Amino acid sequence: MNRLLLVILLLFTAVGIQAQGLVKGRILDRQTDEVMQFVNIRITDSNNKHVGGAMTDVKGSFQIGNLKDGSYTLQVTFVGYKTVTRKFQITPQQRRVHYNAIYIAEDQQTLKEVQVVGQRSQMKLEVDRKTFTVDEVLAAAGGSVTDLLENIPSVEVTTDGEISLRGNSSVEVWINGKASGLTADNRAEILQQIPAESIERIEVIDNPSAKYSPEGTAGIINIILKRDRKAGYYGSMQAGANNQKGWNVGGNINYSSKTLDANINLGLRRRRGNGGNESEQHYPLQDTFMNSHGDNSNKGRGLFGRAGLTFHLSDNDDLSLQGMFLRGKPSNDNVSEYDYGVLSTGEVLKHMTRSTTSPEGKHRMYNAELSFTHKFNEKGTHTLDASLSFNKWKMNSSTIYRNDTTYTNGSPATWSLQNRPMNMNNHAWEAKIDYTNQISEKTKLEAGYNGRMSHENTPQESQIWNQTTNKYDDEAFFFNRFIYDIDIHALYVTANMNFGKFGVMAGMRGEYWKVDTKSIDYYQNESPFKKDYFQLFPSLFLNYSLTETAQLQLNYTRRLRRPWGGQLNSFKNTRDASMIEFGNPELTPEYTNSFSLNFMKTWEGHTLSIGTYYRPTTDVMQRIRYQGTYNGQPSMFMTNLNVAKSQSSGAELILKNKLWRILDLTTTLNAYYYKLNGFQTMVENQLVTGESDESFAWDGRLLASVILPYSITLQATGNYRSRSVITQGYRKPNGSLDLGLRKTFLNKMFALAINWRDVFGTRKFENYTESPTFWRHQKSWRKPRFNVQLTWNFGNMTSQKKPQREDNQQESDEDNSYSSFEQ
Repeated sequence: MNRLLLVILLLFTAVGIQAQGLVKGRILDRQTDEVMQFVNIRITDSNNKHVGGAMTDVKGSFQIGNLKDGSYTLQVTFVGYKTVTRKFQITPQQRRVHYNAIYIAEDQQTLKEVQVVGQRSQMKLEVDRKTFTVDEVLAAAGGSVTDLLENIPSVEVTTDGEISLRGNSSVEVWINGKASGLTADNRAEILQQIPAESIERIEVIDNPSAKYSPEGTAGIINIILKRDRKAGYYGSMQAGANNQKGWNVGGNINYSSKTLDANINLGLRRRRGNGGNESEQHYPLQDTFMNSHGDNSNKGRGLFGRAGLTFHLSDNDDLSLQGMFLRGKPSNDNVSEYDYGVLSTGEVLKHMTRSTTSPEGKHRMYNAELSFTHKFNEKGTHTLDASLSFNKWKMNSSTIYRNDTTYTNGSPATWSLQNRPMNMNNHAWEAKIDYTNQISEKTKLEAGYNGRMSHENTPQESQIWNQTTNKYDDEAFFFNRFIYDIDIHALYVTANMNFGKFGVMAGMRGEYWKVDTKSIDYYQNESPFKKDYFQLFPSLFLNYSLTETAQLQLNYTRRLRRPWGGQLNSFKNTRDASMIEFGNPELTPEYTNSFSLNFMKTWEGHTLSIGTYYRPTTDVMQRIRYQGTYNGQPSMFMTNLNVAKSQSSGAELILKNKLWRILDLTTTLNAYYYKLNGFQTMVENQLVTGESDESFAWDGRLLASVILPYSITLQATGNYRSRSVITQGYRKPNGSLDLGLRKTFLNKMFALAINWRDVFGTRKFENYTESPTFWRHQKSWRKPRFNVQLTWNFGNMTSQKKPQREDNQQESDEDNSYSSFEQ
């Protein structure tokens, strides 16, 4: 009898299990074909009762089970996108419903019977990155990539073009997922010349997995160039100008078909930025001071071009050839006034005027890439990608310094002239192989190789004008050639597994690299330095879905920061009369263990993201300053040393709100704590010390976009950064406001954009540094800029996206014809 009851119970259990159905699928962006993460999925029955829900994962996928037989409605909602619904049934013959792809499109609203054109959501929050759609950044219209980065939350760009992320300058900048020739030496020049209109989006990856390079303790900023694949041909042309006599023209055209994709982009711009600087330096032991102030003009012309071809050899094979080039002619003018005197009395002993002129130089950047993609299945979940790229960067420039000095004691005035030619010639090869296999719905494997071989050749010299012979003196001649070779080879593997609400991604990356440097003087004396390294870089990502609309993530990665070429060159650079810079060939990388805890919650029209991090770092590379003498004069010296350990921690809050269908608010708050241990070291027989220091700093950014009638968009961006600690000192707080406006005409065929950068002229950088032997106050700024740009869009811009295999979904509530069903 007991056995009979057990059999009956098992049969009922089996029937109950069999009666349960499920629905699963994947959500994609209709315009970009990208997977959509954290999209809300809601299931209601025929009585409109909520019976289940979920949120899409990092692959844009969802799955909802425990559905009884009956009719259901699936609703897809995401901030800034139109709601999409699907009707489906669970029956004994159809237990599983599978939507291969459901496309959602950006929202367009009507306000008081006046058509208001909706705008794309500027920021998309994802598990491992934040993605910013930069064509909605009105403050950067007509500008460069540098202008775009200044408007990205958590990213800061100084007046010298130095980029930092969350207050940390150890950040990698990529183009299309690769270094593409960008190094710490040249990226400021290159990014200032790439037009903003050529950029599709910017990804900020603050804690990358083992799949990515561990370079950059703060993370990676990945700049994605435009490459759309709408069917047919289309393009645009732009022209603009600003109040500082700068201008830009450019255009692009794209073609896409079943067998070929092609694109070409050209942009010519004349940039000009005006600014100034001030400096005070005190030397109490010598009872002397040096004060300076000056104006500078940073200008130049640049031609940027990009072209690409993608051949669809078959349904599963693509062959691509991409090319990019930059030809620039930069020039700079700077006039600075210096006063030297007695500190205790304030008496000025001499006055010097330094005129710095850089005639038009030549910048050349070339990048070529050949890539191949093979899909082992139709869904594209089992792939092999291989690419080979070559990058070349050449810079020929010359800087002329003229010093005119007068003396208060009646001594005759003097003058001197110095010429500093510099010819840089760098190139690099990069090879990548990436293998991806979605073994099952719950298991994904990735593995690959990344190799980069780079060579830098940076000669520079200093020629002194002989006032007797009226020519540059061969005897007073300084020369340096710095050669820097670094080869990096890496292998990685990652595994991604899901266990219901819990997900794990673990990875390991091994890197071997060798460094070979030579600093060669005028007499061909070499100062060689060679070293090789091998390090392992693990990563671990843990995800947990708290509810249908909330996720929690805990991450760990190991990262490093390698010294760049200029930090390793021991040649003393005297381009700044107040500061002599030189490198340290024995610098070693600094290593960071990066931990982060993130929480994300979505509501209808609102998204909240809270991220916290902790990063202890060893062998910290820091700029240190000390007092010495140069040519018999008291001078400040600056170099780089591995001096101490540091700890940084912080929290980032991002809140996105869509209010009243016309207002988009993006609020970002960053708070971070930094502690640098004290240090004591000898440099050139002089004791250099740095006190242990710690600080708490924060910054905030608010971006407001308002959609007005008559196809007008108004945008305002406010920034504030608090006081922060730097090596041997601190930086004062600063803030700024940018405004932008855009008006479209003739069904978006034409667009007029107007922006005003730094409305109140408050974007200034002001530092204080000191030690027992010196005190320094330094300030630099750029003047506000007003820009106007007109864009013409042409081609079949209103055509629909071409069908996506068999899985394209219509937005009709009734259409299920492209779904697949399983029993």
